[in-house]
Amino acid sequence: MDESDFDDLDSRFVSNWSEDYLEQLDTSQHNFPNTLWHVKPPVEIVLKSSAMLIIGITGIFLNSIILIILFRNKWLWTASNYLVGNLALIDLLTLLICPWFMLVRDFYQQYVLRNFGCRFEGFLQASFLLAGVCAVLLVSYDRLAAAALAADTRVTIKVAPYLIVASWIMSMIVSLPWAVKREFVERQWKNYVEMFCIEDSKVLGIYWHFLLMLLVWVPLGVMVVTYAIIMWRLEWSVRELASRGGGQSIARARTRTLRITACVLLTSLICRMPFTAFIYWRNNLPNEVNSADGGFQIMWFASNYLLYLNCAINPLIYGFTNARFRKAMDRTPGVACFKFGSWCCLCDVPAKKHDQGQEKNTEKIFVIAHSPKPHKKISKAIKNILHIKKDTLEFSIKVDEVTTKPTKITPVKTEPVLDNGKI
Repeated sequence: MDESDFDDLDSRFVSNWSEDYLEQLDTSQHNFPNTLWHVKPPVEIVLKSSAMLIIGITGIFLNSIILIILFRNKWLWTASNYLVGNLALIDLLTLLICPWFMLVRDFYQQYVLRNFGCRFEGFLQASFLLAGVCAVLLVSYDRLAAAALAADTRVTIKVAPYLIVASWIMSMIVSLPWAVKREFVERQWKNYVEMFCIEDSKVLGIYWHFLLMLLVWVPLGVMVVTYAIIMWRLEWSVRELASRGGGQSIARARTRTLRITACVLLTSLICRMPFTAFIYWRNNLPNEVNSADGGFQIMWFASNYLLYLNCAINPLIYGFTNARFRKAMDRTPGVACFKFGSWCCLCDVPAKKHDQGQEKNTEKIFVIAHSPKPHKKISKAIKNILHIKKDTLEFSIKVDEVTTKPTKITPVKTEPVLDNGKI
């Protein structure tokens, strides 16, 4: 059959041309085998842009809050909070850069990002997503070490920066194939110049499955094992202390841990599983023109949208459920006006009411942190004890000379209370 006869074929046959056949065909002699639409309808552009702006602005704002309070409150500079701050930074950069690549690619029929976008779009997205997975795994391990492992297995403040830098470097190295094995191509048709970004299917076809394992299955598996061990450890502690008539604080921590575990796992499942299903669907499509129309485009947008939604939810799970973070928010200039500390978090509502009831019946011991006169001996302070109240044990010091410096008194509860946000 002569090539000129292809123009008379019905559109259904033309749409079944394979990519291998197109490489051998002189496409400049044939019309473009697809409907030309150039740009999506304005209504669709507005709806998708608005949806992306909602999670983009919200996620950037919440992650910025986490970074601001960490930067301006040195008492929060711990290894655990460094790891949470790293996760917030990754999510912030992801929401600043990646969604707009996705929208431009979706709105235009041509690949208008050209060579730069083809080389760096996939690389940046994969790097940020993998770095986010590493950050979540580090946070999960830190919580596991704090709850169930020995003290020497915890991430220290000196080691945390090295782990963060190593996770970034590893993520970029693993993402390099998306910068090397993709190519921008222009194909001339009789009535159209087609521009698209093509992947090396022999390499990236296999690499997509490896990426899915790192983005979805590994973090889900690690989080399930981690929080299962934490729950088991808390349950064991509750039973051990209950036999001695205690364990109320551990029981409340167990309840909070269960809620946070449910939030973490449900968020990961909802936000990551559609992307997994989309990749498997894409890999099973026939290698033909127009095979990725219709529902494929809807699934592509929805699965990517949910990945970015996860970046906006992470600060709520790992930062705003932490009581220390919320206290710092109410004390940090520029952030205190939002009154985040007064928010009723899902994980803390029952605990707050219970803790308030417990505090009324809890004896408080006040210990002197320092004396107005540092040269005074402890023996003299002991001799000057005036009284002991019924509900409160207070230590007072008689001072011969008047001083303007008040005595610092620190309350100490008889039963240690776990941090609401620390698991």
